[in-house]
Amino acid sequence: MNRQALAFLTMFSLILMLSVYYVTLPYDTTSVMSTQDGEELDDSKQNEEQVNDAEKLQKEITSKQESEVKKNSDVVSDSKSSDAQKQEALETIDTLKGDQANTEALKQELEKAGFMSAIEITEGTCKISVFDSEDNEANAKKVMKIASDATENKYLIEVTFK
Repeated sequence: MNRQALAFLTMFSLILMLSVYYVTLPYDTTSVMSTQDGEELDDSKQNEEQVNDAEKLQKEITSKQESEVKKNSDVVSDSKSSDAQKQEALETIDTLKGDQANTEALKQELEKAGFMSAIEITEGTCKISVFDSEDNEANAKKVMKIASDATENKYLIEVTFK
């Protein structure tokens, strides 16, 4: 009977110690949980975050361009500005509007191809930040091909994956 009691106490204390250990573990937010369909919840959450990041970056780029247009519009509407300054401001506004149109067209083409991106066109350079895709040569080539076709090779294209 002494052996049975010792075995029981040993097993009981082992189970008790393991249960205390698992109860005191911190909640792991990086663990992957599955739904009933078998798809992972983390992937959809990560995808939503990437969409939000892409939208935030695109809004920042757009607001920066809009502030530049506003600044040039102020130069045009200012009576103290010279004709040369007004002409330069009008050319800059036309360039910015054209860049915005190209940005929208390129963004739509990339979305059709399945790439979530933010695009900034400045001074002859088209900077494309791709959010939902693997950073590999094949994807970079696809994005660059789509961008060169959509912009008719007007810009130097830079692609980054985030």
